[in-house]
Amino acid sequence: MSTAKLKKDVLNHLQVKPLSLAELAAAMGLKEKRVFRLLRSLFAGGEIASNRGPDGARKYRTTTEEEKAATKKAKEGDEEEVDEDEEEDE
Repeated sequence: MSTAKLKKDVLNHLQVKPLSLAELAAAMGLKEKRVFRLLRSLFAGGEIASNRGPDGARKYRTTTEEEKAATKKAKEGDEEEVDEDEEEDE
C-alpha cells in the first residue's frame, strides 16, 4: 500500500478515537516502526496531535481545523523570520 493511502488509513483510525502507537500498529497490521514514521510525517504536517493518556502512554488524535490553521500560521511566521534574517545579512 502506498504511503499516501497508509496516511489516510491512520487518519481514519484516529478520527474514531485517540490511539497509542502500539494500538494503531495492531489495528493496521503494521510494524510500530512503520506506523511511527507515518505519525511523524502527519505530525509535522499538522494533521495529528498527541497527548499523554491516563496510563502515561502517548495517544495520537486528528487535529481540529483551528489547530491546523494555527500550525500553518506558525510555519508561515517561521518562514518570515528566516527571510528577515537573510535580509539583515545582506
